[in-house]
Amino acid sequence: MTETPSPYDGQPPSGLDRIEAILFRMATNLSQVATNQVETDFRLNQVTDKLDRTADQFQQLVTQQVATDTRLERVTERLDQVTERLDRVAAQQETADYRLTELTYKVDDFISTANSVLARTAIVDGMVFELREVVVRLDANAERMEANIERMQANFEENQRSTNAALERLESILIRLIDKGDRNGGSNL
Repeated sequence: MTETPSPYDGQPPSGLDRIEAILFRMATNLSQVATNQVETDFRLNQVTDKLDRTADQFQQLVTQQVATDTRLERVTERLDQVTERLDRVAAQQETADYRLTELTYKVDDFISTANSVLARTAIVDGMVFELREVVVRLDANAERMEANIERMQANFEENQRSTNAALERLESILIRLIDKGDRNGGSNL
């Protein structure tokens, strides 16, 4: 190793040399500070980008939550409409004849099923699409039940008319037989 000769040749450095050395160290330090600043700015930009992405993701989550809440409100409204329709169906069945007892049991079972579905709506946030299918089926069942009630009521009324017509015919036959018996001397009926 060779030693670099000192610029001072054994003499103490002059004030100018010391100032120059200090300025060189300061320039080196400033260069290091500038390099650190550039690196810090780069990292700060990365953190800012990550924060922006996180804010965007959070906004998307908020938007999705609002959309989910809106869909859940619509489903709840539909369920309320279905419940109202079920209440009307139950009221119609209460006024039906004793022959509709079996249908009443089916409606009670259906109402129980619907109440079970309604009780589960508190945990259905992630199942909104499945609930729509349930609502469609409930609507279809309610419409079928209303149609069945109307058919049974019509059948009952038709049965009643047929029974009344048969009774009138029997009464007419009975009157003729009685008249015939009275004409024959009241002997045999």
